[in-house]
Amino acid sequence: MAEQEKDNTMTVVIAVTVIAIIGVFLLKQDETKHLQMSGETSAAAEAQVLAKHKDFNNDVLKAAE
Repeated sequence: MAEQEKDNTMTVVIAVTVIAIIGVFLLKQDETKHLQMSGETSAAAEAQVLAKHKDFNNDVLKAAE
């Protein structure tokens, strides 16, 4: 009997799929890490930041008052 070559195509496809799924889970884990590191903000701190914001809506009638 002649020996047949073993086809590794399915093994490669499964390995690449598993690596991709693991990669997605690792990236998903890091996705919101920057939100947790920023800490809690209070309404007063947000109001202070927004008070410094310049409004560029070009409302001419508001400036005429």
